[in-house]
Amino acid sequence: MNGETSEKLAFTGHEPGIIPWTLFGFIILSACVHAFGFYIFQAIYPPAGHVGPPPVQVGLLIPGTPESDAVLRWIDSEDPALAAEPTKAPVPGLTNLPYIPSYATVHARPALVPTPDEPLPYPAGASGLALVQLAASNPAPSQPAPALAATSLSFSSPLKDAALNPIPSLSELHESGLSELQPARFLLGVSDRGEVQYVFLQYSSGDKTLDTDAGRILEKVRFRPTAQPAPWGFATFYWGSAVYAQPTPAPGAAP
Repeated sequence: MNGETSEKLAFTGHEPGIIPWTLFGFIILSACVHAFGFYIFQAIYPPAGHVGPPPVQVGLLIPGTPESDAVLRWIDSEDPALAAEPTKAPVPGLTNLPYIPSYATVHARPALVPTPDEPLPYPAGASGLALVQLAASNPAPSQPAPALAATSLSFSSPLKDAALNPIPSLSELHESGLSELQPARFLLGVSDRGEVQYVFLQYSSGDKTLDTDAGRILEKVRFRPTAQPAPWGFATFYWGSAVYAQPTPAPGAAP
């Protein structure tokens, strides 16, 4: 039955191990076509030119000829070592300079601790009873002193006769516009060095500006230094004619 079927097929298989001549022919034809293409499209490079090395030449720079001297002078002027080296000038007395250490010069002054101010010697304190007794022993003048030619200043114990000369001038007193002035009395506190440290107005003259000027004058008075505690005392101003306002003369009156 198998033999009948193989006879009826249109294409019969070939025997194994045998290459068909048609396939072999196509392979040979493809190889020829490829070889022809490689032959036609092959790259043809021109022959490479070869240049030989130049012949070795040796030139000698012999001093004495103009050409060699010019080249030697140019080489000396263009020497990079000489151009890079700074110009060295001899310093006279370089080895004789004295050595000055850095700490010998003060660059910034240190901030010093401020010296404390010397405390002022305060006069000895007095109790209230002592001040009352001192004021009672020096009662206020009942009547103003008569107008003198000049203003006078007097001190009571213990400052009496203790003021040092010269006493500040009383010409700095303000001229008052009042017609009547009471003697002005001040309580003074004096240090052991004789400096007036406290001035207290006890009885006013009636003119505030005049009292202020009198207090400033008392601050300038100096007393004899004492070894005992600073004393307290009174100072009284008796006003003279220079303090009172001078009447304005009438028009046409003789001076």
